[in-house]
Amino acid sequence: MPSTQTLDRKKKQVDEIAEIFKRSGVYLFDYRGLSVAQMNTLRERVKSLNADVKVIKNRLAIKYFEREKLDFGRDVFSGPTAVAYADDRFVEVAKALVDYEKENDKVKIKAGFIEKKFADREKVKYVAKLPAKEVLMAQLLGVIAMPLKKMGIALSAPLRNVLILMNNLKDKKENEEKNNG
Repeated sequence: MPSTQTLDRKKKQVDEIAEIFKRSGVYLFDYRGLSVAQMNTLRERVKSLNADVKVIKNRLAIKYFEREKLDFGRDVFSGPTAVAYADDRFVEVAKALVDYEKENDKVKIKAGFIEKKFADREKVKYVAKLPAKEVLMAQLLGVIAMPLKKMGIALSAPLRNVLILMNNLKDKKENEEKNNG
């Protein structure tokens, strides 16, 4: 029977894993065979995106999913497992992880949780192809602004045409007065 101290320590570790899985983007990967230097390289890339990488114990992750009554765990958490996780820049983290997997065949993306929804390996790769959040926001703003700009041009066109017509009429009257006078 484990001591109370051991149980408390494990509960604290499960709570730490719970904090990780509350993030917007959590990506699970197998790091088997990576050297310390290679793992540090990956960590530095992820940390530059205001994100983090952590090696987790499968047993504790499974306990977390059981505690939350979520049906993930046994199949996803097999073999050495590390997580890369972020809130704001989770798309960029997915890109960094997918790029590193291409560079280093020892890294294998297993799955992920995007906005707390399970994503298999292919969905993680798909997310990595998306533009960054700032780019998407700029594109959305452009899509919203363009119709408004066109509407402004369309509304100002009749007024502009009336002004042109009045100027032409004025010029015509001035020319007639010069010719008649």
